[in-house]
Amino acid sequence: MLRKVNGLRYGILLGLFFISGCLTGVFSQDTTDMERYFPDIQITHSNGPAPGYFFIATKKQYVNDVNYFTIIDNYGTPVYFRLVKDMAAGTQVRDGYIYMLEGPEKVYFKLDSFFHKLDTFNTKGYKLDGHDFDIDENGHYLLLGNQLRTVDMTQYGGPSDATVRDKVVQEFDADKNLIFTWKAWEHYQITDANENSPYVDLTASTVDYLHANSIKFDSDTSFLLSCRHFDEITKIDRRTGDIIWRLGGKHNEFTFVNDTIHFSHPHTVRKLENGNIQIFDNGDLHNPQITSVVEYRLDEVNKIATLVRRQYHVPDVYADHGGGEQMLPNNDLLVYWGMESPSFTEYHPDGSVAIEMDYSSHSFASRVAKAVWKHKVFVTATDTINFGMWDGYTEAEYLLTLHNNTDSVLKITGYLTHTDNFSIHEDLPVEIPAHGDKDITVVYFPQNAQTGYIKDVLTIQSEYPHLYLAQQVVMIGRKEDIQAPEATITPDTAHVPLNAVVRVNFTEPVRLINGTELDYKNVDTLVTFKKDGPDGESVPYNANVSTDKKHIEIIPADSLDPDQTYYIMVREGLEDYSGNPLPPVSGKFSTGSEIADLLTPGKHEVQVYPNPTEGNLVIKTDLNSAWKIRIFSMLGTLMTEKDNISGDRIELKLFHLNPGMYFVVITADGKKIKTEKVIVK
Repeated sequence: MLRKVNGLRYGILLGLFFISGCLTGVFSQDTTDMERYFPDIQITHSNGPAPGYFFIATKKQYVNDVNYFTIIDNYGTPVYFRLVKDMAAGTQVRDGYIYMLEGPEKVYFKLDSFFHKLDTFNTKGYKLDGHDFDIDENGHYLLLGNQLRTVDMTQYGGPSDATVRDKVVQEFDADKNLIFTWKAWEHYQITDANENSPYVDLTASTVDYLHANSIKFDSDTSFLLSCRHFDEITKIDRRTGDIIWRLGGKHNEFTFVNDTIHFSHPHTVRKLENGNIQIFDNGDLHNPQITSVVEYRLDEVNKIATLVRRQYHVPDVYADHGGGEQMLPNNDLLVYWGMESPSFTEYHPDGSVAIEMDYSSHSFASRVAKAVWKHKVFVTATDTINFGMWDGYTEAEYLLTLHNNTDSVLKITGYLTHTDNFSIHEDLPVEIPAHGDKDITVVYFPQNAQTGYIKDVLTIQSEYPHLYLAQQVVMIGRKEDIQAPEATITPDTAHVPLNAVVRVNFTEPVRLINGTELDYKNVDTLVTFKKDGPDGESVPYNANVSTDKKHIEIIPADSLDPDQTYYIMVREGLEDYSGNPLPPVSGKFSTGSEIADLLTPGKHEVQVYPNPTEGNLVIKTDLNSAWKIRIFSMLGTLMTEKDNISGDRIELKLFHLNPGMYFVVITADGKKIKTEKVIVK
């Protein structure tokens, strides 16, 4: 947790056991916007996320009637913060520029690395729709516009003068010349809407039949449009305006492969570098309602859409609106969950969590972006300081030059670190003259460090009542270390629950013995997970490594068996950052018998079939009273629930579930009747 220093608090909660150390520093100044409005950010997972900063512009804040734009690092530490007028949304970072919709004008601004507003983007003849925009490598940009039309809706049971909310798409060239205006009503019918949507009422005085909410360039001659209330993605010719194809909805032209639920009320769409399309599927009309991100490989000639990936959150998240996704350069997937908790999750390509942050109790950002980026208001002469080996008794010093790129004097008001091994010698604040330099002394003194390799981030702050910005420098140092690291494995007891997660905890950061960083891609080669003992049956699992390299988390692929002993071993091949090898370590634990009792068939006859199933599951019982079904994931998450079943047979649709092992629990009169393992293919 962030420490309180000199009476000032920055609300960052470094969650659980994944982030080691606390931020500490030296501050001055009176109360600022930063201290009053920066949200408490909880980090629940941190397992080697992609480099870069998260860009967050809020559309709604629950705690205070203000909104803000902030840029934070993977520790939740801000490097920029300011309040904005009215609202901010639509943040994107491209080629070093920030694009965002801001203020009462509700137009898109282009900001450079000095935060100067270089340009604005707005529709012509129509009110801008701030849901989304896109810009290509030639500087052409697409904008969404709103149009209110008066339509006779009596044939649908509505008034003769209903207001229909419609959309236009406008493309501009790099010189802001309008190339074309595409009008939705010239290509769609009002009845293309899904009448089952809670947001569509064709009898109302105001009808939102389309709700286009995302637009992206697809090629030099086409673009993609997300039509939320159609449950459709449309590909449109940029030259003629003709519809090329329609994916999903009433006029779907594609055969779906590996996917029976398709997508419902999507919020974003984009084309990936591999040619696939990726959609944020809110899942409003799915049963049950679960939000996910889907990736399809499209055969546009034969009209075949093959599901490549459906990324759910565990436990399930349902965002009825908002949310979106971004594929990062290292192929991590960033998913922001609208107004729900968590606020966003970054996934590794294997689906494991790289990092997860939550500020949902405080504020809501309609778009979150991540990018490698730095401002240029003031800069440091280097991004990394390596102090080498400590001599064991004196303070090592490094003279770091800061340069002010502005026309005004700039103050350095404070700094933050995650450990107490690094500090700044000067009393703060200090001033940097306009377009001038200032040297500050960075000190390395690891007297209390418990490890031989120390890595930290120094955040150098410049804070004013209405503006906060900072630069960061990576700090590296060494200390004499001949002590081998140690490891413990938990759990190590009996009666462990079936959804247990195994953790290996190290006394200091570790890496592979050849000096390679330990990460989610190579950790599996070092862990043995078996039943009974070293010669037992192997247990499938997925392992992840915490950002600080001090923990390995091992998640079984299936739920553990009852009354079963399990054996875990971390083999040779790890060392600390001083080269001291980690001896092999092993441990055992066992699951409890009370869960075994749960799996014992009761007196009633219950049939669950087919098993494995491709999505249709039939359950037959001889029960005379009302009964209930609950289906749990292997981690204990409730996935589906059916109450008050009166007949002796029910057929469930499980197409929304990812392939894997699940538990079907049947109860009647408050008593468990049967628990059946079911495999969904």
